[in-house]
Amino acid sequence: MENKNEISNFVKTTIPWQSWLMVSFFCLQLLTFSLADQDFYEILNVPRSASTKEIRKAFKKLAVSEHPDKKTDDPKAHEKFLKITRAYEVLKDDQLRKKYDLHGEEGLKEDFQGGQHYESWSFYQEEFGIYDEDPEIITLSLSDFEQSVEGTQDLWFINFYSPHCSHCHHLAPTWREVARELDGVVRIGAVNCQDDWQICRMQGIRSYPSLLLYPSKEKYYGERSRNAIVDFALSKIHAKVVKLSPSTFKQTSAEESSAPWVISVCHTDGDCMSTNSEMKVAAMLEGLVNVGSINCDKYSTLCISLDVTDGVYFYNLGEVQKGKAMRINSLTASEIAYEVLGMLPDVELLNEKQFEKIRKQLKDKEGNPWIVHFVDSDDRNLELRKIPRLVEHDNIQVGRIDCRQLRTQCNNLHLVKLPVFLLFKSGGGHEFYYGRLTAHDVAAFAKDSVTAPLRALGPKDFPDRVVDSKDPWFVDFFAPWCPPCMRLLPEFRKASKSYGQKIFFGTVDCTIHSNLCRDYNIRSYPTTIFYNESVPHHYDGNHFAQDMVEFIEDTLHPPVEQLTPANFEKNVLQRASNEIWVVDFFAPWCGPCQQLAPEWRKLSKMFKSHENVHIAEVNCKKYRRLCQDQGVNSYPTMRLYPLSRSNSYMNYNGWHRDVDSLHAWVFENLPSKVTRLGYNNFYTKVMDSQTPWIIDFYASWCGHCQIFKPQFEMVAEKLDGIVHAGKVDCEEEFELCQEYGISAYPTVRLFLRKNKSKHEHGIEIEIQDAEEIVNFVKSKTRSKRIASHDEF
Repeated sequence: MENKNEISNFVKTTIPWQSWLMVSFFCLQLLTFSLADQDFYEILNVPRSASTKEIRKAFKKLAVSEHPDKKTDDPKAHEKFLKITRAYEVLKDDQLRKKYDLHGEEGLKEDFQGGQHYESWSFYQEEFGIYDEDPEIITLSLSDFEQSVEGTQDLWFINFYSPHCSHCHHLAPTWREVARELDGVVRIGAVNCQDDWQICRMQGIRSYPSLLLYPSKEKYYGERSRNAIVDFALSKIHAKVVKLSPSTFKQTSAEESSAPWVISVCHTDGDCMSTNSEMKVAAMLEGLVNVGSINCDKYSTLCISLDVTDGVYFYNLGEVQKGKAMRINSLTASEIAYEVLGMLPDVELLNEKQFEKIRKQLKDKEGNPWIVHFVDSDDRNLELRKIPRLVEHDNIQVGRIDCRQLRTQCNNLHLVKLPVFLLFKSGGGHEFYYGRLTAHDVAAFAKDSVTAPLRALGPKDFPDRVVDSKDPWFVDFFAPWCPPCMRLLPEFRKASKSYGQKIFFGTVDCTIHSNLCRDYNIRSYPTTIFYNESVPHHYDGNHFAQDMVEFIEDTLHPPVEQLTPANFEKNVLQRASNEIWVVDFFAPWCGPCQQLAPEWRKLSKMFKSHENVHIAEVNCKKYRRLCQDQGVNSYPTMRLYPLSRSNSYMNYNGWHRDVDSLHAWVFENLPSKVTRLGYNNFYTKVMDSQTPWIIDFYASWCGHCQIFKPQFEMVAEKLDGIVHAGKVDCEEEFELCQEYGISAYPTVRLFLRKNKSKHEHGIEIEIQDAEEIVNFVKSKTRSKRIASHDEF
């Protein structure tokens, strides 16, 4: 709209006034279209770097203020709110958000039909985003859960809930109190099972709220009061408080001399720590100090010998003796722990010579890996002093570098934002940490990353070391502010472990190396590219390690046949009469083509055992003339060339481009061993047969039936000679299906007995996997094989 005056003057001077109304109408339509396509981030009023939590909070604010229940005077309130809901439903989902960032709403057409419904105003006001405002409660995503919960032995207490559950809302105030009381003792988490249903399904959550203690995965069944829940959690803590007496003091203090001591001293008239507080301090400082208690009423001589009365005292290593006590002026567990951390030695501050020696040793694959804390001010995050204890069993060293003193080294590492942790690995590579700055999270990252052949890359690595290398490289271009990127990183790291040194894995932080990312045309995050002999292959699959591993395998050993001008006519147009070719005409730059690619590869592997079915593709950017000659004008275009020698083909016109839908489409055009049955021949063929029959009762409108159809065709193929296979369309044969009690689709029945009664309903098979059905039928049949058919 910057040049609207110029446009207006041009229109007025060049278009007759009679046409002005028509032009005005066109401009109005154009403006309406523009508003309809308003950017999702603008609709929610969040930056493109917004986290999922920020998106949820922004949506809640709009949901409360713009809800149609509150905008009763606005006839367009419903339409506006659907746009808000659609924007939220897309941006909260990692995969949908990436597709939207890459291709806009056009990229969502085949994957997302949501955003058509919304809740009442009271739901958003009172029930939505239960724990968004609670700093002590960590709302866990799938990647958080896998790395911080399942990937560690840390003690977690997690509330699995649903915002629609009234009991969950009743528990919420209590859970907040529990989180505040156990802060620093037990890690308190929450999982929204409506948003993160994958976690809840994998953890076997079947009711809400469910409170589980990890790593034991023990479910809490007790009273839902603060005291009961706190007592349960504290009873599971392994930290110990040593009860000191004159007879055990010297022996105990000698045995526990590897660490300083915190001792709670109590007598009747003094100020004493509670048993729970002592246990909390022991848990907060486990591995850093020993915690003990003395009852001065019972052991007055011990208290006199130490010259202590009541309260809490700290003793340095090997100094539990008279005159060495340092009094802590608090009885609150969190305050005591904080003060003690300040008395403990800080992590080693590295100088230039030490740092260069460490890097050289690691490059030569000598010495232990290091997790290094880079700062530009005096560090006061005392909680990070726990890190050495958390990683010591993994032989990881911990150090700190002050970038005010080693500015050159920090600049060479491209450290633009401090503080930050880097893990330096054997072989010379390093990796950045982007998570929460807590000791447990940093330690979890270090332990996960230390064995992963993944390294941060920069301009010095491009193009020679990566793109132009003969070695295969899998590179993730990302931005730390991008939530899908942060969820992808742990999975990318996991994928790197699957390959060892066969494939090189690297990451490029595009907020640091913006010029590098611009040079390689990185337009959205994350963009993941596999460089194989200098050829870039864009990854557009799911953000899971197993999918990325499968992508690498498919790239190195392509399951899809490649067609070129040299072989297209011979292989496809002059194909043998018993061959079927299924061809994807695509362009590498086409968004929908990129989304189809992993599904097409899966389709090819599904037909691997069918020698006469060929799944192939044509690169229309590379072979433009071939695609033009074949009349291909849009991408992707999917064609099936059936059993014949003609040039005839069938275009795929299905709405869904997932592998199951494509699989069903191909099977529609294969010769079938399944006999179509109806009222006129069901009894004569099935009930009067001397051979068992397996029947698929289905409805043509049933989506599950269409997906199951290829499975049933495989059943018929594998059971050929053992049973006959048939199918009944219950939409056309309603009376027959009603007579046999068919009430759900698909329903599979096995009719076994010879001389079957007309009223026999057969054995219902509730499984829908081909292999399992075959095994089940074989276990039920003892008939001799019938004559096999020489078919396709």
